[in-house]
Amino acid sequence: MKSLLSLGLVLLSTTLFAQNADDVLGLWLVQDKDAYVRIYEEDGSYFGKVTWLEEPYNENGNPITDPDGKPILEMVIMKDFVFEDEEWVDGTVYDAELGKTYYGSMELDDYNTLKLRGSIDSFGLLGRNESWTRLDER
Repeated sequence: MKSLLSLGLVLLSTTLFAQNADDVLGLWLVQDKDAYVRIYEEDGSYFGKVTWLEEPYNENGNPITDPDGKPILEMVIMKDFVFEDEEWVDGTVYDAELGKTYYGSMELDDYNTLKLRGSIDSFGLLGRNESWTRLDER
């Protein structure tokens, strides 16, 4: 009886946290709390664009840019994620401060917390994680 109850609780918790492809859509506050990224869907893939920066201009009044001189505000920094097995995979994440692109994956911890992983290898072994907070209800 005890194992049946445990199995029921596991199944219930899995059902409560099941994710749909579009659950990731919306406006997100990045981990450092200095930017917003809008995640959107286009032709079945998911992308993320910087829509707000805490400091969009440098001390000379010029837009903050990546190492190539491209403005970060309105830059698409997440590309080509696809939804598979309750996570978004096979995308890329651009680090605008370093000017480097990484393999990316993401999943929802809960509806308001996004776990993003950028890694130098496609297996996700060498990289870093960030936790973003939802700002809107799509």
